[in-house]
Order: sequence, then C-alpha cells, then structure tokens
Amino acid sequence: MSGYTELIIPPDKFNNCNVAQVLISMEASCEVLLTGTVYNTCCEAIEGAVVRITAVNSLWQRNILGYVITNQFGEFAVVVEKTSKIDYQLDIYEPILRDEEGTKTWHTQ
Repeated sequence: MSGYTELIIPPDKFNNCNVAQVLISMEASCEVLLTGTVYNTCCEAIEGAVVRITAVNSLWQRNILGYVITNQFGEFAVVVEKTSKIDYQLDIYEPILRDEEGTKTWHTQ
C-alpha cells in the first residue's frame, strides 16, 4: 500500500517545548486498508475466522477477491481498490481449523 508514511520526530525539533510542529505530505492513494475484528456472541475475539472479500459493482455483479484469516486477537486487514463504483461485502465464517480433539480453534500464529 503506497499511502503509508512513517514520521519520526527527533528531540531537537521540540526546541524545549511540549509541542512539535511538522508538515506531513502524502501522495493520494488508489488503495484503502480495510480492518476489523471478529467477535462471537459473547463478545470474545475469534481467532482463525475466515473473512471473504467480495467486490460488488453498481450492476450488483459480484467478484470474490479473496479470503483472510483473523489473528489471535480476532483482527484482520486487507487492502482494496478505493473507488466510488465498487462496494465491498465482507462475509465472516467460523474457524475451520481445529485441534486434534476438535474442541479448540487451531492457533494460526
């Protein structure tokens, strides 16, 4: 994703003040980062949940872009094209990987 900018402010920029002033300039990006967290009905984060990303255009045509799996905190992130002509549908599925006993979700990290 080309729109990422990291800023490090060295101590000399503070000039014995509590506030530093800096100018931040970023290029416009054609991409956007979609992030989220998947929870169960008890509001507990779900590790290993599958998130399917589908692009839906103005004619309701659907194109599956891919899948991501949530981390140990139930979080996911995916980069998609930023456009006013496409909506994104996120479908969430329960974890499909389980331990050998079938009682716990298999850890993905």
